[in-house]
Parts: sequence; C-alpha cells; structure tokens
Amino acid sequence: MNIDLNDPVNMIILIIVVAVVSGIVVWRVMKNTVVRRQYDQIKQAMDEAENANTAKSRFLANISHEIRTPINTIMGMNEMVMREDATGVPKPYFMSMMNYAFDIRNASESLLTLINDLLDMSKIESGKMHLVEQEYNTQDMLRSIVSMIRVRSTQKELTFDVVVDEMLPKTLYGDMGKIKQIVLNLLTNAVKYTDMGGFVLDVSMMERQDDECRIRFSVKDTGIGVKKEDMDKLFSAYERLDEQKNSGIQGTGLGLDISRRFAELMGATLVCESEYGKGSEFILTLTQNIVDRTPLGAFMEHDEGEARGPYVPLFVAPDADVLVVDDSPMNLTVIKGLLKGTRVFVSTAASGEECLEKIKDTTFDVVLLDHMMPGMDGVETVMEIRKDYPDLPVYALTANAADEEAFYKSKGFNGYLSKPVDSRTLEKTIMKHLPEEKMEKPEVADAVEDLTEIPENLQWIYETEGITVEEGIKNSGGIQSFIFALNLFLDTIDTNLKVIKDAYESGNIRLYTIKVHALKSSARIIGASELSKLAESLEDAGNREDKTFIDENADRLIADYEVYKQRLDRLHEDANSSSKEMIPEEELKEAYTALAEVIPQMDYDSVEMILDQLREYAIPEQDDKKIKELNRMLKVFDWDGMEALISR
Repeated sequence: MNIDLNDPVNMIILIIVVAVVSGIVVWRVMKNTVVRRQYDQIKQAMDEAENANTAKSRFLANISHEIRTPINTIMGMNEMVMREDATGVPKPYFMSMMNYAFDIRNASESLLTLINDLLDMSKIESGKMHLVEQEYNTQDMLRSIVSMIRVRSTQKELTFDVVVDEMLPKTLYGDMGKIKQIVLNLLTNAVKYTDMGGFVLDVSMMERQDDECRIRFSVKDTGIGVKKEDMDKLFSAYERLDEQKNSGIQGTGLGLDISRRFAELMGATLVCESEYGKGSEFILTLTQNIVDRTPLGAFMEHDEGEARGPYVPLFVAPDADVLVVDDSPMNLTVIKGLLKGTRVFVSTAASGEECLEKIKDTTFDVVLLDHMMPGMDGVETVMEIRKDYPDLPVYALTANAADEEAFYKSKGFNGYLSKPVDSRTLEKTIMKHLPEEKMEKPEVADAVEDLTEIPENLQWIYETEGITVEEGIKNSGGIQSFIFALNLFLDTIDTNLKVIKDAYESGNIRLYTIKVHALKSSARIIGASELSKLAESLEDAGNREDKTFIDENADRLIADYEVYKQRLDRLHEDANSSSKEMIPEEELKEAYTALAEVIPQMDYDSVEMILDQLREYAIPEQDDKKIKELNRMLKVFDWDGMEALISR
C-alpha cells in the first residue's frame, strides 16, 4: 500500500502517528526511569531502615550486657548484706543498714525494669517475641504480684485492696510471665499516678467451658486519670501523657505499649476506662487452659508456712562440688557469697581453657559457665565439654537478657541463669542435680563475719597511689573481698599485660576489647578508678573500631597498669612479715643518714633502693609509719615533703 505523501491529509496523519509513537516512546522511557529511580530510592530507604534496626538491636544487646553486669554485683552484694547475722549489732545501726539495703534493692529492681522494657520492645519489633507457656499455680502468681506492689503502696501511704474470685482454678496453663508483667505494669502505673486514696486489683473468672476459662484482671485507681483527647495515645510507645503534671515520674513510656502487644500475642484484650481527675480502670481479659479445676478458695496474701527471720538456704551440701567459670573476679565473688549458706564447695576458673583443665581433675555436680569470655567463650567451652562429658549439668551465666533458653539448650547447655543472679533460682538450679544423699536439711545459715578494718600489716594500702581504699571496699563488698581482689589483681598483672600487648600488636581488636573490658571491671573493684576509666575509654574505642584512639592510648594503658606491680608488691612481702628480722638500731640510723644525703639531691633511684632495703626488715612502729610516708611522697615526687620529714 502506497501512501501519497503529497496529499496534505496523509501528511497530517503521518505526522500525528509519528508524534503519538514518539510520545509513547518518550513516556515509556520516562516512566521506566522515574519508576526505577523511585524503586531505587525505596530500596535504599528500606536498606537504611533495616541497617538502623540492626544497629539498634545490636546496641540494645550490648547495653543489656553492660548494664546487667553491674546490676548483678549490686543486687548480689546487697542480698549478702541483708543476710548478715544481726547478733550483737546495735539495733538502731542494724535497722538503718537494713533500710538502706531495701532502698538499694528497690532502686535496682526499678533499673532492671527499665532495661527489660527496652529489650522487650526490641524483641517485639524484630518479631522475636513469642509465648512461653507452662503450668503455674494461680495463688503463687498473684501472691508474687501483690507482694511486689504492697511495698510501693505502703511507701506512698496508698490503700491497696486485693479482691480475688474464690472460684478461680488452682492451676492454669499459659504464659504466666507475660500475664504477670502486664498486671505489674498496670499496678506500677497505679502507684505512680495516684497521690491520694489508693487502688484495687480485682481478679475474677468470667466464664468456664470444659478445660478453658476466661479471666478478668481489673486495676482501678483514684489517680489523675486520662483526658479524652489522650486516650488514643495511651498505648503508644514512648508517649508520656500530661508531661507537665507528670514531669517528676520516671519511666520509659513503654509499659502500656508492651502490655498491649503482649495481650495481642496471647489473644487477650487490654482496655482503659478513665475520667480525668477522678481515676482510671485498666481491664485485661484472656483465656487460659485449666490444669487443676479445684477452686482457689480464699486468697492468702502471705504463705503462713514461709520461712521468717535469718536467711535459710534451700539445702546444705558440704560434699557437693560446683565449678563457676567467669573472667570477672567480682562475679566469682558474688556467686561464692550467694552459695555460702549452702556450704557447697565452690571451685572457680577464669577462662574456658581453665574450666576444661579443672573438669579433667574433679568430678563436679554442676558447672556455671559465663557466656562472654576472652579466648574460648562459653559456647565454645560447652561444646568441648560435651565431647567427653555429655551428661554433666552446665548452665550459662549471661547478662544479655535478649538471649532465650532455647538458644542455650541448642548450644549444649542445660539452661541459663540471667545476671543479676537470683539466689533462690541459683539454689534451685543446683538442687536439681544433687543426689538426695548429698543434701542435708538446712538450719539457720551460719554467719561468716567480715573484717571490721584493714589489718595492721596492710595499712600501707591507704597510702598506695592510684587506689582509694574506701571505694575498693565498697566495690568489693567487704574488706575480706577487697584484700582477695587486691591479691588477685596483682597476681594476674603479668598474664593480662601479655595478652593485652599481644592482642594490640597482632591487631586482634576483639580480644583487645574483651581484655580491657575485664581490666575496667577489676580496676574498679580495687578502687583504681583512674585506671578503670582509661580502660573503659579503650573498650569503647574497640567497640566502635576506633584504631586511632587505641594507637594513641595503648602504651599509656600498659604503663599505668604495669606500675601496680610495684605499688602492690608488698602484698606478697607482708604475708611473711611476721618472719622478718627486727632491723638493728645502728643500721636504721645509717639508712636515715643516707636518705638525708640523697633526698636533697632528688636522687630517685638511690632513695628507692634504700627504702627497698628497709622492707627486708621488721621496723619499729613509729619508724615504719615514717618509712611508709617517705614511700608515698617518693611516688608523687614530693621532694620538699621528704626533706622536711627526714630532717625531723
């Protein structure tokens, strides 16, 4: 078919066709380009969001470990304080100490709640939160909830009434942990936001069909209530309503959002009814399976058969052997202290390698193994254990609350104990693996008295540069623990220095970070705060892979750490001080004469040599104090002070 291009009509049609085709081509090209650009932008945004979420999860896991480790020490040592025998202690002093201990416990639990809220939210957002269903005693669960809130309500002078349906089944099946957390969140908020009056916990069974029952938990308070316009934001994460009025109330703003999400996970409902200025009522309704349909009967807030008075362990087993493996001396001390009343023989190891060696030599009933350790970590260690000892009970010690029991069991552990270690859970865990013939019926726990002051032969520690004795005693949990920590710190300097140097020189940043992390803790424990802070800064640099900062400060850390060998070497010498010969009077006079000659010359080496020679003898008390003061002044180059002292 021929088209006459001379025909104006045909020409116009052709031009229109070409324009349309060109337009379509241009449109398709532009469309594909724009769509592709938009797709790339969306993909980039998704990748950035995914990376940000991964970074957040990593941060929460790390911060969980870092925060829960010191909380473990605080709560563990505080528990040991509360167990001490009060025999012979003046009552006013004892009551003051116990009140302080209760305040520490309450503050620690609040701190633990905050970090758990953040971790729960992280799990929920990452889709890792799931139900952990089990049988539970209804009265025990309610009793634990009420006892935790009763203290807080009493402190604020609020009424707290508990109404429990007597027809509730005795034993139920479900996720008790999440139910408990929801109700505790609601009750905690009731305490926070109520200043006058009080609140009520009402638990009732709405219906029962076959092996299921529907339960209603109601928490009603006379607090400030919620404005109508704020109701939609009530269950949102990080929302704090009425900020001006609630500025003095602490919290993350996550509790209600977590509670709502937990309720959804269990197929439950959580609603709020409120009138601003008059109070609120939060209602949780959920279905639970019935294990024992026997009616609960009258709810008893306290177990009348519960032990009273001094702390009594669940068992006593002097023939039991437990191995605790942790690279932190403080954590080892805490667990040994918590098991003191059981009289089990506690062996310790500071690494996975040492753990394996000790298992070869001793038959242990239970092994408690720290997850995060330098060199061979807990997971690698348990894999080696299982090759030769498949039935040995091994439990992980972890400060990472984001880890699940299923994870540890999949790696070969029997389970895990979360830091802070709960003393009752610790005892129950060990009991499960002890034969009846090894356990004795417990009596009132034998009290082990701590020293009341630093021994005379160790008074020089007060003059040791870089150590604050009061801080060391506080951080160690007592004078005996402080002396133990000092000796352990001294004995491990050479080994740790070699590992730190080798890790740095070989570029092994992971190992270097782990070891300076351990040094941070051990230095803090003995009151060496400046060394601890330096180690902490290098740990932070290692975590963010800041090689420049590490290069600038690595030598300083090694030098500051190594000097403690000289500062603490008298620990070994003073252990044998009783066998030292009394210095002849004439020799002491000669030493003073020599010091009087070299001190004005600021001859550091000569002064140090003379003082070192004097340490080989037992010295009269007054002269001993003078020599110690000269030692202290020499370390800080106080030449004027030394000259004035030697001329007296």
